[in-house]
Amino acid sequence: MNVKMSIKNKEGIFEDIQLSYKPTNQKIPLETCWNLPKEIGTGSFQKTMLRNGFELCIMDFKLLEPLIVKGELDSPVIGLNFSLSGSIRNRMQYSTSDDWVTDSGQSNLYYSPVSNTSGKAATKEPVLAVAIQMEPWFFNTILEKETDRIPDDFGDIASGSPSRYQYTNAITTLMQAVAYQIINCPYHGLTRQLYLESKAYELIAYKLEQSLSSKKRYQKTFALRSNDVERAHHAGELVRRNLENPPRLLDLAKIVGLPHPKLNFCFREVYGTTVFGYLREMRLNKAKSLLDEGRMNVTEVAYAVGYSSLSHFARAFKDYHGAAPGNYLREVSQRWR
Repeated sequence: MNVKMSIKNKEGIFEDIQLSYKPTNQKIPLETCWNLPKEIGTGSFQKTMLRNGFELCIMDFKLLEPLIVKGELDSPVIGLNFSLSGSIRNRMQYSTSDDWVTDSGQSNLYYSPVSNTSGKAATKEPVLAVAIQMEPWFFNTILEKETDRIPDDFGDIASGSPSRYQYTNAITTLMQAVAYQIINCPYHGLTRQLYLESKAYELIAYKLEQSLSSKKRYQKTFALRSNDVERAHHAGELVRRNLENPPRLLDLAKIVGLPHPKLNFCFREVYGTTVFGYLREMRLNKAKSLLDEGRMNVTEVAYAVGYSSLSHFARAFKDYHGAAPGNYLREVSQRWR
């Protein structure tokens, strides 16, 4: 992601600024830090590449002037943000209706599509936050073996066409403790890398558990009626019919005439999995059928069933069918000889 920063001058016009950059540890070339210029404030933005497609960010700064952070996303990003202090307003040019504010004491699960983005930080109090950023294929890798049990907000974000671009909850005591452990990590080198990665997974686990607990509470308010079953079947038919470009969950709920949370409940009761889990099953079964026909290669099949990442498709196919798609296609080709 390309990032630039701007501040307002005395005439109220935004001017771009340059951040000083330095490696924070020579033994970890994928860990970088950008320090704020003294005339703007104190503190820094720190980023650590934990794995390919998996980054950890620490924001720790105090501003003298309001700061605008502008980004240009050339690929989608899924993230979790844990705010310990300060307030940041985020805006996506992709959809101005999806602006959101991250206040002190809040945690966000969000999806940023390919777009221009911006975040505005005020001078009222210091900003201290920990963020996890993932490429969609990495996020899906974490969830793909539990698609029948993941909460609806995680499934919605993972779908790639979410009905909402962010979900906000209060930060829990456990999340707060882990965030501070990340900020105050005492280790260096490989030990630091492993420690930060383990803590990032711990934050994801706590966020997942928070969502699961919320799901259990609202499901108690629903009952499954006969017409609800018909609507869930209609939703399933729409998913099967549009594997390459499925409708967003909110649009799907409107089409079948159910509130979004009620559709999630009914779909799980009828199909035994989430809409996201069902979509994944249908895509992978369709992919197997296309490979069986022998008329398309692996890349063509992946795109035909809606996968934009070939590596993610290969992993998902192998986990579900027990063989890598390339190996499976070679076996199919030998049968036709």
